[in-house]
Amino acid sequence: MSGESYDVIIAGAGIAGSSIAYFLRNRGFKVLLLDIKSFNRVGDKPCGDAIGKHHIDELRVPPPTGKELSGLVRGIDIFSPYEDIRYRILGDGFEINRISYTQKFIIEAIKGGVEFKEKVRVLKLIISNGFVSGAVISDKESTKKVRSKIVVDATGVARVLARQCPRDWPVSEELDPKDTNIAYREIRKLKEPIDEPEILRIYISNKIAPGGYWWLFPYSLEEGLVNIGLGVQGGVGNQHPKAQLYRYVLTRSIFKESKLIEAGGASVPTRRPLPSLVWNGFAVIGDAAYTVNPIHGGGKGSAMLSAYCVAEAIISALNEGDYSARKLWSANLCYMQRYGAKQAALDIFRIFLQQLSDDDLEYGMRRKIIKEEDLNIVSLQGDLELSVVEKAMRLLAGLSRPSLLLKLRAVAKYMNIIKKHYLNYPKSPMHWAVWKARSDEIITEFKVKVIKSR
Repeated sequence: MSGESYDVIIAGAGIAGSSIAYFLRNRGFKVLLLDIKSFNRVGDKPCGDAIGKHHIDELRVPPPTGKELSGLVRGIDIFSPYEDIRYRILGDGFEINRISYTQKFIIEAIKGGVEFKEKVRVLKLIISNGFVSGAVISDKESTKKVRSKIVVDATGVARVLARQCPRDWPVSEELDPKDTNIAYREIRKLKEPIDEPEILRIYISNKIAPGGYWWLFPYSLEEGLVNIGLGVQGGVGNQHPKAQLYRYVLTRSIFKESKLIEAGGASVPTRRPLPSLVWNGFAVIGDAAYTVNPIHGGGKGSAMLSAYCVAEAIISALNEGDYSARKLWSANLCYMQRYGAKQAALDIFRIFLQQLSDDDLEYGMRRKIIKEEDLNIVSLQGDLELSVVEKAMRLLAGLSRPSLLLKLRAVAKYMNIIKKHYLNYPKSPMHWAVWKARSDEIITEFKVKVIKSR
């Protein structure tokens, strides 16, 4: 490798790592982007392959085109446990070829001066005087120390570098297995084309996908090709998602004589974001920073957003020669305002939903306790207005399951509380400990008063 010292080392070149490299290009900095995979497999993480157009627009990044684009999306259908109730939420998006689209950002980064190395393992952080100052890396030729002013962990849920940080650094917070979703998905070619291929399908069922859902995402530009998968909540002893998919989903007539093209599984964090994305000379983005949407498990757009926020903070830090947590802290303010606060509110909603039975879910959707337009607002903004729930309570007075409505009112209250708390994220690390203590207190209080009392 050319040189032993860089301004920034990025470990992991998936959608998060390739995005931050893209945002740091053409700045005159010496940036090293590394991945354990070869270039032709970088970004190959099994997932639903969907990304909302609003993320592309907000970040002003190039949309997928040509071979990067597998389908156009104009909405999502959400089906009740017994599949006789459907909510349709409209919104534009893309089904992408995850490898080609990731490569797009790497190629642009390289054009802008970023150095990319494939098949390199990042083994260890170098920490001195309370600052990260580089990493130990290994390729087929040697193992060496590479110095850097800032190191970025974009290694996904493995968190190869973040988990090496001192326990008192906020970036080191570990992931509770109950706050994960274990997913398995296949790409299949159906015998017959699917109706409305620009509509994604999500099916909620605790029998089939306990604590998660199963999905059917068509690739509208490739007739008959679909992304079919299933996720279950981790850490509670659920059946393997592949077994559930084969038992309950692939036995359906639509998949008769379908052809398996590709298969794989992955663990996904589905909780509020890491309490801080940065510390002294160090940053965490994407899945490694728990930036996945807690409800639908989508993580590409939010990973790119975390990359943008951290990149902006790094640019400012490098220009001023200050790589401290205090100087990098603007990354947290950017992310929490733009996505993290919503994500924390959705984490409350996720915890609530995972406690409901199929009968509760069916009842709620059938009675339209939360209407499609309200659910769209919850998804986009993390807001469940108390007025919406209280209106439903009045309309449904005297019907069964009054406790469900009371619980939902409490959920709306705590969603509002934690969202406001994240929007009031501390302006500097000095007040972070107090903020974090209150954050934990809100989650604990919600679980005790609303979930455990159920």
